[in-house]
Amino acid sequence: MHLGAAPAAAATPVELTQKHLYAGSIAEGEKVLAAILAKKPDDAEAIAGLGLVRLAKATERFSQTLYRYGFRPPEESIVSVPLLTMPVPPNPEPEVIRYEDARAILQALVDDLDAVDRTLQPLGDRPVKLPVAMGRVKLDLAGNGRGEATLYDVYSAVLLGGQGDPANSGKLVIAFDTGDVLWLRAYTHVLRAGAEFLLARDWHRSFDAAAHLLFPRPDSPLAAALTLPTQGMFMGPEDGRIADMIAWVHLLNWPVAEPDRLPRTREHFLAAARLSQQMWASIRAETDDDREWLPNAKQASLIPGMSITDARIDSWLALMAESEAILNGDKLLPHWRFDQGFNLRRLLESPQPFDLVLLLTGTDMVPYLEDGPVSDRSFWEQATAAFEGEFLSFAVWIN
Repeated sequence: MHLGAAPAAAATPVELTQKHLYAGSIAEGEKVLAAILAKKPDDAEAIAGLGLVRLAKATERFSQTLYRYGFRPPEESIVSVPLLTMPVPPNPEPEVIRYEDARAILQALVDDLDAVDRTLQPLGDRPVKLPVAMGRVKLDLAGNGRGEATLYDVYSAVLLGGQGDPANSGKLVIAFDTGDVLWLRAYTHVLRAGAEFLLARDWHRSFDAAAHLLFPRPDSPLAAALTLPTQGMFMGPEDGRIADMIAWVHLLNWPVAEPDRLPRTREHFLAAARLSQQMWASIRAETDDDREWLPNAKQASLIPGMSITDARIDSWLALMAESEAILNGDKLLPHWRFDQGFNLRRLLESPQPFDLVLLLTGTDMVPYLEDGPVSDRSFWEQATAAFEGEFLSFAVWIN
């Protein structure tokens, strides 16, 4: 009796995730992993894999939309915001961008990050491990089908400020585990909080004043006027950029555009704080030391210069607990002009226009002042001291 060769074993969700991320076949990977979950909804590896594939999809969609409008990263001297450092390729033929298009970019980002979070949520705190070589994950940032960028390129530009060493791109392999899943979910909430804050308000005048700093063809009166011939100019381009930023700050008086969105910023930040606490509980329980994105105090970090100690974890957890109390209105934030503190929850959910200058100077802060426990400045100084002057860098890393 002749026996044929044994059938090849079916690829695991981990192998399928790696295959499609490395090939840049994001749409096909999403379809394959979603089919596995349709049959086996509690497959931890498929959940983590589909979450990562949908993160790649969100990254591509965001970058491709920016590319469509010819996005140019801002001058370092003007502003430095992580999402605005995306390594979007230059577009020689950009489309005109309108204020409505800018809002649509933010809404698409919210929708895609919602999908990532919803995908990963069923994993809970169950164990999972999915190794990913960041330098091999192909991303089509321009929408031309070539997939010339990698996840390492995005990581270097967004989290390292473009200071990543290309020589390390092939070496950086992250063993994506449960703690990292919780980290990613928290990060989606942080990003959605910022997007929802903007979408709740009308910043059309700010767009008109400064959109040309990021896009070559914005539909705004100022951008149109700047294309006209000029004579007798005594000030250079840098002076113009400074003037535009002054105008932008001056126009930071944004009325409410969509009231239903007002509570969402607070809710997203609150969810991020809670997930961050769950994340550290999961990471502290780890007993291995396997290519850690976020290590505990006994593990090695893959990120140069970023070391985690128990003191730093304890400080971060204290900050998250304090942030929860503030976001819930149980504690007030101090203001430099008043003995009373202000209620951040009421401020974030207020239908009044958001005027940054008047809030900072105190005029518009008066309605939110209350008697009650105020978060002490010394607490924040002590909690951040554990990071030895590098708190902001660590905050960007560990959200």
